[in-house]
Amino acid sequence: MSKTFCPLLFQHLATHPHGGVTHCCIADHRNAISSSRDETDAGHRYYNLNYDSILDTFNSESFRKARVQSLNNEIPRACARCFKEESQGILSKRLEESRNYPDFTLEQAHRITSPDGTIADIQFDFVELRLGNVCNVACRTCNPASSSKWASDYNKLSSAITFPITDYSKLDSFKWPEQDSFWEDLLQHCDNVKTFYINGGEPTLIKQHFTFLKRLADMGRTDVHLWYSINMTNLSKEIIDIWNQFDNVKISCSIDDLAERNTYIRHPTDWSTVMTNFERLKQTKFQLDITQTVSFMNYSNLANFYKFFWLEHGVWINHNFVYDPVYLSPSVLPEDLKQRAHDSFEGTLDDAKLQQLKTMFTNTHDAELWQRAREYTQRLDAIRSQQVGDFLPEFRGIL
Repeated sequence: MSKTFCPLLFQHLATHPHGGVTHCCIADHRNAISSSRDETDAGHRYYNLNYDSILDTFNSESFRKARVQSLNNEIPRACARCFKEESQGILSKRLEESRNYPDFTLEQAHRITSPDGTIADIQFDFVELRLGNVCNVACRTCNPASSSKWASDYNKLSSAITFPITDYSKLDSFKWPEQDSFWEDLLQHCDNVKTFYINGGEPTLIKQHFTFLKRLADMGRTDVHLWYSINMTNLSKEIIDIWNQFDNVKISCSIDDLAERNTYIRHPTDWSTVMTNFERLKQTKFQLDITQTVSFMNYSNLANFYKFFWLEHGVWINHNFVYDPVYLSPSVLPEDLKQRAHDSFEGTLDDAKLQQLKTMFTNTHDAELWQRAREYTQRLDAIRSQQVGDFLPEFRGIL
């Protein structure tokens, strides 16, 4: 019996805004390790939904190899994060999705997969759509690959900063979500689909996918689970009416901090708009939770965030920890700042969560990375005419 089996390698489509496809959203994206690709004499041949079919993309050399390894007690290179987290007692995405899709077993994976890892008839259970980079927010933990709003500031930042940052200039085509051919192709692989996770960019700005949802509803597939991640700035009656046609809708609100702190981190989000839309969603039949991206900027305020949304509003918070770029991770904080944060968590966060945070981020400070975090903040502040201390007072005089 394989101890490395992950159902996502066999029944999950994980798209990215630029049209690339990876094993899943948390697989190692550094140097495109988890990307769908073939090895050629000329180098790597990357598959992309702007011009490749879903079937060809899902049966690339890298995907076939990962499937064979997963079935043979080997850890695919791009999947190391899950196994590292499991060794630390953390519920990894591999284990979580195995629980979410218990019917997709190791035996079924063997049955549909040829010896070389090819799957001839791909029918997805779980489809993750990151619909291009069209967005109206430029979060400090984001980049131009996921937000068109970032482009101008990122060009200025690239020129101003003294250390190399990722070059996104070659990612010039984000049009696949606007192509009817993609949605027709996708429909051929959705006979068994149970969940659509829809993200962006900002998905509420992508009109073509609502046409796809209306088509699903017309086909009687209102039983599929729609799960959204939205930035809480664009919520119309028309959008809510479409969602109301489906039996099971979950909205994950992308909110990173409270009031002006959120405005600073998720620039230039208006807090009153966020809360107005939050209250509107609370009045619907939809499931509601928070997805909080945790960086060094909001780490110290996790307890207050938890009090506000969970203890006061009864809405659960899921944490998405920043790993890349690493200088934005909570791990870069000096130990005294982390200790101060952990002390503030006592009596608010449950013991298991507190222990998890201590395990992940104690004794991880790197002076060079902290200096990069400081410079990144200072340069971006200058570009946006902001001062970090005006929004995040714990950093006044430090950043």
